[in-house]
Amino acid sequence: MTGTADLIGRNAEFAASRFSANLTINPSGNLMVVGCVDPRVDPTHVLGLEQGEAAVIRNVGGRITPRHSARWRCWERSARPMRKAAAQGTGTWSSCITPTAG
Repeated sequence: MTGTADLIGRNAEFAASRFSANLTINPSGNLMVVGCVDPRVDPTHVLGLEQGEAAVIRNVGGRITPRHSARWRCWERSARPMRKAAAQGTGTWSSCITPTAG
């Protein structure tokens, strides 16, 4: 089991050696990804995303609801239009990535 002290240590290591202060809040890949909270399929690893390349939202089932669509529109008004991809299910993303308009 991962303890709080482990997480604090990992965060300190990340802040000291892997955080890129030159990244902006807007993803460099102009991409937003919605995926499931399933810990076996981290979208950044499964899709080979680099730090800062995509905004990643995770929820139960990787579902896109009207509320998510409203959040995307709000984000795009404050930033810029983004490409979107969503994946539903667990275990594998290879056959369930769906590009969305944008």
